[in-house]
Amino acid sequence: MNIPESKVANLQAFGYTEPEARFLYIAATYSGYFTMWQFLDFVEGASGKRSARFTEKLFALGHASAQRYLRRSLVYHLDSRHIYRAIGKERLRHRREHELDHIKTRLLVLDFILAHPEYDYFEGSQDKCRYLIEELKLDAGLFAAQGSRRDLLTFLDGFPLCLASPSPGLPPVVTFTYVDPGDKNLDAYVAHLRVHRPLFRRLPRFQFLYISTAAGRLEEAGLIFGLLVEGKGAGDLLRYFDLQTKWDSKEYGHLTEVDALFLYQARRRYAGDFFVSLHRLWKRNQLPEGLHGTETTAGEREQDSRFRTVTVPGHDTVFGNTTKRWGDAWQIRGRARGASLRGSPEGKPNSLREGRMHERQGDVCTRPEH
Repeated sequence: MNIPESKVANLQAFGYTEPEARFLYIAATYSGYFTMWQFLDFVEGASGKRSARFTEKLFALGHASAQRYLRRSLVYHLDSRHIYRAIGKERLRHRREHELDHIKTRLLVLDFILAHPEYDYFEGSQDKCRYLIEELKLDAGLFAAQGSRRDLLTFLDGFPLCLASPSPGLPPVVTFTYVDPGDKNLDAYVAHLRVHRPLFRRLPRFQFLYISTAAGRLEEAGLIFGLLVEGKGAGDLLRYFDLQTKWDSKEYGHLTEVDALFLYQARRRYAGDFFVSLHRLWKRNQLPEGLHGTETTAGEREQDSRFRTVTVPGHDTVFGNTTKRWGDAWQIRGRARGASLRGSPEGKPNSLREGRMHERQGDVCTRPEH
């Protein structure tokens, strides 16, 4: 991970230490939200004076607010324009208020990035588009310019895109990610793969990481990726649909012992909601294109794609079973005005009081100019 030293210096000018400034750069760039445990892990410190001093600076400068979900758990939100201006990212939408699922996702993103600082990350949507177009020679028509069609790629989901090695000893490849915040089903994941499938199919090699807590649907996510992106596994899935239909119709005489064993194993493998829905479509002869039993060989695809699952600790101790949305939990807010760089004509930091700025700017993926 490359952090510009000039941006670190800008944050230090507010009064933050170098480790605090580096953490703030990462948190602001990739998440907008963080917990104090994430900060302490990054600086390799213990809760106490170090965290108290950091918190005092955040609130006194008006750089962050905090929201409590459980009794002793706070989620910090970097919502000050001054922080993002200092790192040259005023257009980032991380300053906005967000709903709970978004906050959970951003915290998992930060977990992943802090756990893998060795990867080379692309910071914004424009950086991602520029690399794919200029370095990997992809068609610029795949990507959305401001105000263009919504079915084109924008990367506004903020999922990390980086260069990472698939395994030790191998060169880095472009690596896409999907972060699952613990949704009740994988509908959003399926939609994500379908939107990005035209991009994936144009790459000679890439890696895809499914990031979730240990409670995530890791096996199901891998099966879906194989079906929708790699064109693998359709034969086994259709065999399962056929055998399960015969079983449901009590046509036991049409099943061999091998079929019965396969069916037993397949029921556990294809137990997710996505496969239940596909089974219904199969019965109506309405399976989506590409799932009709024709396997795509590696030679036909001329592509090396790798799917990996990555687990992160998650934040159950922060949120518990809460379903609260933003705005209805107890909050701490710092003063947003006057929190400028030391020596700036905007003035010195003010004391803690309630107040927040609500600018609305976005980070739009535009096609690089040649």
